[in-house]
Amino acid sequence: MPLNPAPTNDPSARQQIASKKHLFSPSKCLGITVLWAVLMSACQADDTIQQESPLRLNDLRRMVLEQNDQIQMRLQDAEVSERLHRAEKGIFEPQLVGGAEYFDTSRPNNRQQSAQLGFFARPFYLERNTLYNAGIEFLLGTGAKLRTGYMLRDLNNNVGAAETTPGQLMGQQYESFAGLNLTQPLLKNAGWGATTAKIRLSAISSKIAFHEYRRQILLVLASAEAAYWDLHLAQEQVRIGSDSLATAQKILKDNQARLEVGKSSELEVMQAQAGLAARKAKLEQAQQTAFDYASRISSLYSRAIGNQNILPRAVDAPELIEDSSSKIESYTQAFRKNPDYLIRAEQVKQENLRVAYLKNQRLPQLDLKASYGLNGLSSNVVQSMDDWAKREYPAWSLGFEFRVPLGGGIKERNELEAGKLGKIRALSALKEAEVQVFNLVDTALRKIQLHRSSLTNARSVIGFHEKLLAAQMDRLAVGAVDSRMVLETEEKLSEARATAVDSMVMERKARLELEAVRGTLLLARDAEVDLFELRKRTEEFLRKNRDKKVDEAPAIPITDPPKAP
Repeated sequence: MPLNPAPTNDPSARQQIASKKHLFSPSKCLGITVLWAVLMSACQADDTIQQESPLRLNDLRRMVLEQNDQIQMRLQDAEVSERLHRAEKGIFEPQLVGGAEYFDTSRPNNRQQSAQLGFFARPFYLERNTLYNAGIEFLLGTGAKLRTGYMLRDLNNNVGAAETTPGQLMGQQYESFAGLNLTQPLLKNAGWGATTAKIRLSAISSKIAFHEYRRQILLVLASAEAAYWDLHLAQEQVRIGSDSLATAQKILKDNQARLEVGKSSELEVMQAQAGLAARKAKLEQAQQTAFDYASRISSLYSRAIGNQNILPRAVDAPELIEDSSSKIESYTQAFRKNPDYLIRAEQVKQENLRVAYLKNQRLPQLDLKASYGLNGLSSNVVQSMDDWAKREYPAWSLGFEFRVPLGGGIKERNELEAGKLGKIRALSALKEAEVQVFNLVDTALRKIQLHRSSLTNARSVIGFHEKLLAAQMDRLAVGAVDSRMVLETEEKLSEARATAVDSMVMERKARLELEAVRGTLLLARDAEVDLFELRKRTEEFLRKNRDKKVDEAPAIPITDPPKAP
């Protein structure tokens, strides 16, 4: 068949060709294409709806608290800090110290040694001794180190043995000592403050980890609720877009019907087709946005969409909440509950404590050393210990030891300067947190007021355009107005509806920001935690993971690198 048929003079043939041209006119072809695309999109939309899972806001909060990986990691960090704090408390744990040592000595005696031995002098000296010691060491709150214990020496030598028997030993003697030794710092490392500095630093670190855990819960819950309302907004935009698309389809269908009877023009049909295509594009964009937010929500409670393509669907709608709290009350709540501010305040305490400890380390080291004990000596162990009860052979000592660096304490001096800079930095961070609290509270309150006003205005615009669209649709049916004016009115109505939903969602998100900066979000959701609740959750987490091995890791397939061409 030729692409361009030859002209003919037959009227009937010309009429058939004209009818075919009218049947395949560009406007009708475009309309058929748009309708087909809309039908396919509707089928896909129906398929997506079938695979959606209804999700309520309370269920989302519960799943986030139970399954969110970031919250679980902060929980573990808090437990690590608590364990380290307990470890630092172990410095006061008594230590049992014991040991045994054997000596075997053989040497010739020089003249001086022979003279000292006198009558018992021998050409050589033979000694085989065993030393036993046991004791308990303490660290006291004053910084003193105390050791109390017992020492036993099993002595066996040739002093007094006959000269004719060179290897003969005179028998065993047991020399014992029981007493205590004390070393008390008087300047450096002296006092309760210096001794417990690391314990108090670790306690503050544990509090900081606890507040970071609260902050992580707060941030994740706020993010989850914000994403939930964003998903609700995207779903409403899909609904509004579907209604707008249905209206454009009705206008197109009516125009095509009136065109067939000669009451409309092709321009009207083309305007309706253009409006339909534009609304279809907006609807597809809204569907993609809804998919993105659904995927983000799934990630918050650590669930992969995978090949199942099961997406959450928000079923709760935001509502306006009346809050009678004043701005001053919001400031006060923030300074009491805001995790960021509390963390900064604890860091200032930490730096103050560190500077105080470093100042103590700048002092010279002057230690008081003292010891007291009782000696005993006999041919058997029991009699040697009996000498203690007699207290006939006491031994004690008292003295001082002084130590000072010749360079003025280079290490200690620079550590103190670094600590002072750290304190200034912590104070600056606390001041910054205060300013942020004031600004964030003011900003959130202004946002709430702005979006409430925008919602009121949008509702007024919706009422007006609904009445105008109804009147124009009636006039369009009789040809009193054109399609372009009706489509413009419908578009304004859709925009007003979208603005109303957006204002409602934005007002709810602004209130989330206010609750987050005030630190009351967890309390309002019944998710606030204290140290007891933190310990309970940690035990539950450890119980669930007790059977898991730390070194378990998923296998990563190793592939060969691509070869060079």
